[in-house]
Amino acid sequence: MTHQKLDFTPRHSAMALTGETPLWDAARGCLWWLDIQGQRLLQHVPDGQDRAIPLPTQCGLIALAESGRLILGLENGLVALNPETMIWERLSDTEADAPSRRLNDGKPDRQGRLWFGSMDMSGRGIPTGGLFRRDIDGTVTKVLSDIAIPNAILGDPDADAIWFTDTPTRTLEHLSLDVDGNVIKRKPVLTFPEGDHPDGMSMDSDGMLWIAIVGPGQVIRVDPSTGTILQRVQLPVRRPTMPIWGGPGNNTLFVTSQRRFLTAQELSEQPLAGALIGASGNYAAGPVLRVSGV
Repeated sequence: MTHQKLDFTPRHSAMALTGETPLWDAARGCLWWLDIQGQRLLQHVPDGQDRAIPLPTQCGLIALAESGRLILGLENGLVALNPETMIWERLSDTEADAPSRRLNDGKPDRQGRLWFGSMDMSGRGIPTGGLFRRDIDGTVTKVLSDIAIPNAILGDPDADAIWFTDTPTRTLEHLSLDVDGNVIKRKPVLTFPEGDHPDGMSMDSDGMLWIAIVGPGQVIRVDPSTGTILQRVQLPVRRPTMPIWGGPGNNTLFVTSQRRFLTAQELSEQPLAGALIGASGNYAAGPVLRVSGV
């Protein structure tokens, strides 16, 4: 394992309470991300004008649809948004009957089904959430129950499977699926040490996983076939939430992070907490899977 310190700089200083779910949109030449508690959809345009779009509720996920629209996971269900016209379409009412929960993290699998989680909003990690699957015909099915903080949800581009972790368990799993999207096998890939809390995850062009680790303030590169940690990258923030490769040259490592839960002293020591930060590196973005039927 190698340790590396990249030169991270602020790319969008939006000061998000919980910055999350960076998504590079190559067609539009921008990066979308979220301020969850601030109820904002944020757009970073390299060498252009950044903007913030107010949202009606807290939002926990962004994914790209085949149509080019953005799929957002709000407190009370999924919506599709055309960011050019600002026209919304409601796709589901998932968790609309649970005012104490919101949707959190989600990505499509290689079949175009959207996998996403829900969680308690109190910040106490109460395991009342779930893992859901939206099929191409729009049907939403609850796949797992008693989930505390669903994270690291990512479709496997080479198999009918997804990766997933319930953060308090500190275990990254590979969930194998049958043709209908039912989980037929749960395989632990990596268990993290005490104090390391895995959050969001993405893949690079070599098929390696990049995972944000809250606590030590790092992102790690993992070989999913062995669970081996190949590289640790130290960050200037202690609560990173998700890394992703992208940018105009496809070689920028973007990382979102959180200001929420930090003390005044910690905020003074981490001035980039809550900003979108980025650093040039030696890797490129992995395959972009899209939500089908939307």
